Amino acid sequence: MFDILTKYKNNGYFDFEPDDKLVSVCNAPTNKSGVYLVWNSTCNGNKELIYIGRSGKKENGKIVHRKAGLGGIKDRLVNGHQFGKLPEKEYGLL
Repeated sequence: MFDILTKYKNNGYFDFEPDDKLVSVCNAPTNKSGVYLVWNSTCNGNKELIYIGRSGKKENGKIVHRKAGLGGIKDRLVNGHQFGKLPEKEYGLL
């Protein structure tokens, strides 16, 4: 379904368990922007796509990376507002 993503040279993933600290397990870059997918692994081994997000914005034809906090896509994942007004780390879901 997402085979098109394999054409990008910078990609990766990490697993996050309920007892993990997101900031510790997140291996996303702090100096790059991009698109990220959040998957839920089900009991029977299947994966369910639950969220698609992005980090960074385009200004004057150039991609501008987040500089606040941890920086880049890592800061968006750890400190960003994906499901409301609280950062992910305060939800305890991701």
